Amino acid sequence: MTGNLDYFVARLHGRRSSMAEGDRLDSLTRVRNLQEFTRAIFPEREFQGTTDFQRQLIEELAREFSGFPGHLDRTERHLIDWMPARLEAENIKVLLRACITKTPLEEVRERLVPLPGQTQAVVESLVRAPALTDFVMLLPFGPLRKGLEKAIRDYGEDARPFFLEAALDSGYLQELMVRLALLSNRDRQEVEGVICQEADIFHLMLVLRGKFNYGLAADQLLSFHVPGARIPHAVLAAMLDDHDPWIAVGRAVMRAIDPLPVEGALSESSSAIQIPFIEDLAWRRYHRLANTAFRRSHMGFGVVVGYVALRRLEVANLITISEGIRTGAGEDIIRARMVPRVEREVSHV
Repeated sequence: MTGNLDYFVARLHGRRSSMAEGDRLDSLTRVRNLQEFTRAIFPEREFQGTTDFQRQLIEELAREFSGFPGHLDRTERHLIDWMPARLEAENIKVLLRACITKTPLEEVRERLVPLPGQTQAVVESLVRAPALTDFVMLLPFGPLRKGLEKAIRDYGEDARPFFLEAALDSGYLQELMVRLALLSNRDRQEVEGVICQEADIFHLMLVLRGKFNYGLAADQLLSFHVPGARIPHAVLAAMLDDHDPWIAVGRAVMRAIDPLPVEGALSESSSAIQIPFIEDLAWRRYHRLANTAFRRSHMGFGVVVGYVALRRLEVANLITISEGIRTGAGEDIIRARMVPRVEREVSHV
């Protein structure tokens, strides 16, 4: 049934019904035993621990996404083909940190997502690369490598890890935006909100973490801007020029976050801004846009991109719950970390 978008989209609607969302996610946040929790997700599998379970989640995600392109036209396939590169970028970040800190190889392998072409020999050569330039030369040609090469040119071999990771994210997102622009008008209208939101979360965190947390120079951070997103170059420049983080955040309203809630937001002093709170708002908007794309498109390409985004959030939520169980975090803490946040049910007498 390859090449049949209607058939494929109908299957995605069916898969959505079994995802860990709403009431099912709510029930999972109450589980306090790791074995009980993992059996609720993978009934026929036994896991050695939290790390083993999390690896299985991501492997399943990568395997599922790899089967999507056969049902799509050329430009749709071109976009979906690139989305798993987000996992590749995260792997490169792990390997990069390991190369810089000389982390033992066995410890590194446990934190990697199994991906095609990622052999033990490749992993070992990257971790043991004598210099950053050597590390980059071992990467396959493409946007991720290109981003790191630019970071080295701009900041040298001793570039801060923040710049290197921002270069990977920017490289991934710039290519995603290029592929978005190649879609038909109808497809682009259905999915651009979701795609742009991911880029604008990156822009918002450049400002809040890069400038206000790490004190990095505005001109350095501005070089990572992703063209085509809802936060254009001029707006990002203004955000990086702001001295009050709340003013910067205000510029991102309806671009990276929805209107700020009255409680817990504007009442805060500028010196006490909570970056995780703002980041949570941005990911909640991502969820809303993904859900909108999935439901409004109904039988179009928006269903595919919306589903991909929602599945990514589902996996992130399940990983968060497993970490909460492992560390003994309270139920309310775990609920607060869900995207969207899971509210405690109110009992009526």
